[in-house]
Amino acid sequence: ELRILLDKQACHETLTRYCRALDWLDEEALKTVFTADADIDYGFFQGRGDAFIPVVMDIERSFLRRWHLTANAIIQVTSDTAEGESYGLAAAVAEREGRMVTDVFGGRYLDRFARRAGRWWITKRVYVLDWQRSFESDAAAEAMPGLVWSNGFSPTHALYRKL
Repeated sequence: ELRILLDKQACHETLTRYCRALDWLDEEALKTVFTADADIDYGFFQGRGDAFIPVVMDIERSFLRRWHLTANAIIQVTSDTAEGESYGLAAAVAEREGRMVTDVFGGRYLDRFARRAGRWWITKRVYVLDWQRSFESDAAAEAMPGLVWSNGFSPTHALYRKL
């Protein structure tokens, strides 16, 4: 039973690496999430994991800031494979027609994991979008002095740490 708990935790960390890789625009970290031959279906993209990575990174680079979270993950481990479902929440800020706009997405990830060479990877993912909202960002929030905003986050940013 301890092995199952450790495997579930490793799958959770794979989900967390996905979010962090997108938030920091860390393409190398994203390559540790999906197998090259993973079966990926996001609706707008259907294909292999290695082809998905540059597509999703281009989308994320189009935003000034981005924030991803997975929660309520349930993972069932069977030996070296696992099935999982988790909820995803993502927010991104972009400038559109001179205005700051925030897009928020809520959905779920239906994942299959596999342990390969001692590490858990996503080998199949279907993303289901449950809802989406866009709204103009509050100008007062953009001007709060002293806060560190995540504009420009990347692996070369001074706050980035390789974890």
